[in-house]
Amino acid sequence: MKETQILQQLGHLKGIQPSPDFANSSKLQILYQTHQKPSGVFMLAQSLSASLSIGLVIIFFVFIAVLGASNLRSPLSPTFEGVNGSLTAEADSVNTTIDIHLEEMQYVTDIAAQTLAKSEQIDKESSLDEEVDSMLNEAINL
Repeated sequence: MKETQILQQLGHLKGIQPSPDFANSSKLQILYQTHQKPSGVFMLAQSLSASLSIGLVIIFFVFIAVLGASNLRSPLSPTFEGVNGSLTAEADSVNTTIDIHLEEMQYVTDIAAQTLAKSEQIDKESSLDEEVDSMLNEAINL
């Protein structure tokens, strides 16, 4: 079939209407049809599934709550049994030394940034002085 023939056929089919008796009987049949309730086995399985899901969610939240509570009781930095006080004191000393070195590095970095900014400012001022001198020389020579 060609496209035009298909379109003509669809136009004819579009105009097809059911008979009034058939339309009324179909409406009544649909409206007054009783819905069957699911069987007892299906209802039991559905209720067990919902109960199991709720139970698993509750167990999950209890697990999370217990895990969170146990983490709150432990210190933030772990303690190792059997580590003597001298080793801890030495570690604290090394940590303090590292902190001092980091502070010194930060100070040196800040000073270097300030020095760079000052040198750039001086360069700008000297270039301005040179421009003023050249303008004055031009004015004198005129």
